[in-house]
Amino acid sequence: MSGIRRAVVALIAIFAVVALSAPGANAARIKVSVASAGPGAAAYVIWGGLAAYISKTSKTVAMSNLTTRGAVEDIRLVENGKAEFALGVATLLDLAIKGKKMFKKKYTNQCGVGPATASMFHIGVKKSSGIKTVMDLDGKRVSFAKKGSSTHFMTRTIIKLAGIKVREENLNWNVAADAIKDNRLDAFTIPNPVPSPAFVKFSTAQPITLLPVDGKILKTMLTMNNAYFPISIPAKSYDGQDKAVKTVGYTAWTIAGCNVPADVVYEVTRLNYSKKGMIFLGRVHKGWEVGFSIMPALDQMKAINMKVHPGAARYWKEKGFN
Repeated sequence: MSGIRRAVVALIAIFAVVALSAPGANAARIKVSVASAGPGAAAYVIWGGLAAYISKTSKTVAMSNLTTRGAVEDIRLVENGKAEFALGVATLLDLAIKGKKMFKKKYTNQCGVGPATASMFHIGVKKSSGIKTVMDLDGKRVSFAKKGSSTHFMTRTIIKLAGIKVREENLNWNVAADAIKDNRLDAFTIPNPVPSPAFVKFSTAQPITLLPVDGKILKTMLTMNNAYFPISIPAKSYDGQDKAVKTVGYTAWTIAGCNVPADVVYEVTRLNYSKKGMIFLGRVHKGWEVGFSIMPALDQMKAINMKVHPGAARYWKEKGFN
């Protein structure tokens, strides 16, 4: 069993232990939810870890992890007050605050808490397919994931910039990994921190190739949204992946509805970025380490005109950040 595979198994064990050890007096605590993604996505593990840690350690807040279609839906859930916290993809928040693309109107209930991780766009195919570039996907069966996810939005953008036509499927990431193995699909995509659970599953089933997002496609994407930046998926991130792969990335924050009580957000922020919290969350998914290395990233929030939640601002001010 590879090191990555063991890490994923360990995550399941951590969640089980936390579930059994969480305080029983939930009725005395304020119940909130965090919207992330679905199984197979790193976001599901990352923010599931946050929910588990808050519920395990806080005396005033209990947090549950919502299964969703992804980042577009997450932002909408926060805007409509159906989730108190969520995964906030920088590129999509920029559009939501401006009221562009899929958001139609300006969103005003999006407040920043702090950085969680950085996502790297993955495009995976079987190594035996001979597919080596995005252009080689022309005419192939490609899963864009569910509509309403950042995966769908970014895949559609990349395919359009490549000037190719593909047969679009809208599968859950774990289902897509199985579909390629069974020759029912040629490629699937996901913007994820490393390691992506779905790609761990995919790469342990057969040798894979990660396709680069580079050249004119990458250059154009960097001009489309200030939140994009060039990044590489490190070598050895997955079984059989010997070389680093160039791609496009973005920061992912934890966000909260601006109308969520400040004391609640302060408690979540305090525990999230405490020494013990960072140790715990780093064990849940190493993608957290990126967020911790750039915290609080208040300048990045300001760059897209996202307000810092008053509860989070209180915490960061106590730590010497304004």
